[in-house]
Amino acid sequence: MATKKVIFLLALVILALFASGCTEKQPNAEEIAARMLEKQNSIEDYSYTMHMTYYIGEKVVENEFKTIYKKPHMIKNFIEEPGGEEETLVLSDGEFRWTYAPGTNTVMKTKIPETPELTEDDYLSIIGITLNDTNVSLLKTEEIEGREAYLLEATPKETGEDTPAYSMIVRVDKETWMFLGYEMYDSNETLLSKVEIRDLKVNTGIPASEFEFKIPEGATVKTMDPGEVELPEELSLEEAEGRVGFEVLIPEYLPEGYEFSYATAYNTSETSPEDQAAETVILTYEKGDESIIITETVYEGQAPEVAIMNTAEDITINGKDGKYLAFGDMKTLRWELGNTDLSLTGSLEKAELLKIAESIRENA
Repeated sequence: MATKKVIFLLALVILALFASGCTEKQPNAEEIAARMLEKQNSIEDYSYTMHMTYYIGEKVVENEFKTIYKKPHMIKNFIEEPGGEEETLVLSDGEFRWTYAPGTNTVMKTKIPETPELTEDDYLSIIGITLNDTNVSLLKTEEIEGREAYLLEATPKETGEDTPAYSMIVRVDKETWMFLGYEMYDSNETLLSKVEIRDLKVNTGIPASEFEFKIPEGATVKTMDPGEVELPEELSLEEAEGRVGFEVLIPEYLPEGYEFSYATAYNTSETSPEDQAAETVILTYEKGDESIIITETVYEGQAPEVAIMNTAEDITINGKDGKYLAFGDMKTLRWELGNTDLSLTGSLEKAELLKIAESIRENA
C-alpha cells in the first residue's frame, strides 16, 4: 500500500539522520554508516519530549510523549492521553514490556522477544535503501533551543501511485547528531505535520532503577507471550463471518475496478483492558496498488475515543452522524450502524467514499 511505503521511507530517513549526522559536503552511504555506528557506540542514554502537531484543513491537533532511554534495551515512554489529564506508561526493562493505563488501572505485561543485534551490514543496507529512494540535501544551519542544528530537505527520487509526492524538512543536532524534529509537506507544499524534540539530554547517567516497574495497587495485570500472538490470516468473506459474533456488512457499491481481496478477523478479549475488548473484521478491496479498507468493530464496552477524529468534519451517512478526515492523500470516514463501529479508508475523493459508505446497510 502507498501509505505503508511512505511511512517506511520516512522512518528510514529519520533513522539515518538521527544517529549519523552530516557534513557540509553530503556524505556517501559508507560515510553515513560509519558515523551512525560511531554515534551508536558513544550514546549510553538520552531523554527528550516529542511534541507532535497535525494540520488537518483549518484544524490543528497536538499531542506529545516523553521518552527516556538507556542501553542496551531499556526505554520508558509517557504518552499523553486525549485531554492531557492522563498519561499511559509504556516501559521496557530489557526483559518485559509493561503498559499501564491509569484510566482502567490495567497493566499489560509482555515478554520481549530475543532479537539479534544489528550488524554493520544491516546499517549499510538501511542507509543504502534510504539514499536510493530519497534525495537528502543540506539547506543551512540554525539554532534550536540553544543547539546549532543542520537543516536538511528530504524528497523521494521517484513519485507515483506507489510513492506519493512529499517533502520533509529535517533538523539534526550538530553536536550530538541527534534528530531534533521535522516538518512534512504534501505535493502542494501544504504543511501536514510537525515534530519537535524538546529538552534533549544525552549521556546524563540515567540509572537502571529508572526502568524498574512497580505494579500500582489494585491494578489488573494481563500477561501476553509474544510467541502466542499470530498475525491474522487472510480469510474469505464466509470465513470472516464465521469468526465473529456479529453481522459483517458488505458494500453494495464499489468504484470500477475494485474487487474484494481478503478479510481478517480477530478478538482482543485476551489482550485488552477490562471493558475495552472488541471483535473486528477488516475487509480489503484492491485495484492494482490502490486499496479500500473497511473496518467493522463491535466493542464489549464503549468505543474508545480517537482524538484526531474529534477535529474531523461532521457528515451524515444515511441519516447517521459520522466524521470525515483527510490527511494528505488518505481519507477516512467513521460512523456507526447499530452497535457496529465502522471506518472506511482510501485515497478516493470524498464523494466516492461517501457513495461506498452509503451502500453499506444492515440486513433487514
